[in-house]
Amino acid sequence: MGEGPVRTCIGCRKEFSKSDVVRIVAGPDGPVIDYRDKLPGRAAYVCPRRECIDRALSRETLSRALRTRIASVSSASFFEALAEAIRNKIASLIAMAVKAGKAASGYSAVHDALGKGRVGLLIFAADCSEGTRRELLAPGCPEPQRQTVLFTKTELGALVGREEAGVVSINEKGFSDAVWRESERLKNLLNAHP
Repeated sequence: MGEGPVRTCIGCRKEFSKSDVVRIVAGPDGPVIDYRDKLPGRAAYVCPRRECIDRALSRETLSRALRTRIASVSSASFFEALAEAIRNKIASLIAMAVKAGKAASGYSAVHDALGKGRVGLLIFAADCSEGTRRELLAPGCPEPQRQTVLFTKTELGALVGREEAGVVSINEKGFSDAVWRESERLKNLLNAHP
């Protein structure tokens, strides 16, 4: 656990750094995921793990933590909403990295960034060709330790201002660390939810 605020997961009752848990507030139709930590009101926190979410979503646990009666919600719909919130956060981070000039997109620009040792994170689109992956990661080319698969070529393209992008590199430590952390959280969440 790093420095900064600490929060207790209402599922497992363990303490975590505030950035490692998901904030939940009471909404008119049930619990609302406050992934950007902006909504007003009393909040409860939960680990983004299946067993903690299932425990936390029981009506008694969540109502007690929020100190109000709260409508129940299925863990499946909560998982779906949380995965969407994480995807939106990742998309926002990639767009900010592009705007700050800390990202490269497309084969040539990413290949150049790899050659100069600038790449902190390599993102392949889910529908990127295997040939593009093989060529970028060919023997002799510096291979970044962190690689992930996110979005489609069209979705990645929209984030970087192109029609399509099969590969994007994040070339600054702060952005690459943040995108990596969120992509790992998404991967763990999706692997935990059948």
